[in-house]
Amino acid sequence: MDLKSQKYLEQKGLCAHCGEPLPQSSLCHLSHIIPQRAWCKAKWGEDIIHHELNMKLTHPTDICNSGVQMSPNKTRLVEDHIKTIQDAIFNDSLY
Repeated sequence: MDLKSQKYLEQKGLCAHCGEPLPQSSLCHLSHIIPQRAWCKAKWGEDIIHHELNMKLTHPTDICNSGVQMSPNKTRLVEDHIKTIQDAIFNDSLY
């Protein structure tokens, strides 16, 4: 199953930002919680930025897409989110 379909099921077909029903998963956007800006990729790496735990499915609009983004300046929230992803990557590497 592709990531969009997986997120569609996890989110019960609802947008992660507005909570309204989504069209079929192929018409939705995978939005990054921590944005995929160059400096974010340089700081945390592609594996973190593109990890499935850093993605939410949203409507294909800028409002919903940007609505799930976490400001990289909210240090404590970002650190907690990064730690969750790092733990998942570590646990996946054990198997």
